Amino acid sequence: MKPANACKRVVLAGNDGCRILFCEECNVAEVEVGALSLRLDVQAFNTLSELLQEAASKVAIFNAAKAQNEVISGVRNVH
Repeated sequence: MKPANACKRVVLAGNDGCRILFCEECNVAEVEVGALSLRLDVQAFNTLSELLQEAASKVAIFNAAKAQNEVISGVRNVH
């Protein structure tokens, strides 16, 4: 990869404290979270994206199951 000042990076996405940049010439995505910066080739970036999507899906399933258990517990405590 070239020195950072030689790259022409484009912001792909961003919000408060996080953003993702891309350098087409280097074929590198840079993920910034606060002061942490992670530079990944496109294949590694896509793998990380898939991993994060899988984890987010599992967290949603976990939270839905937890909410359902709380509802069931509430029904059992009704006299």
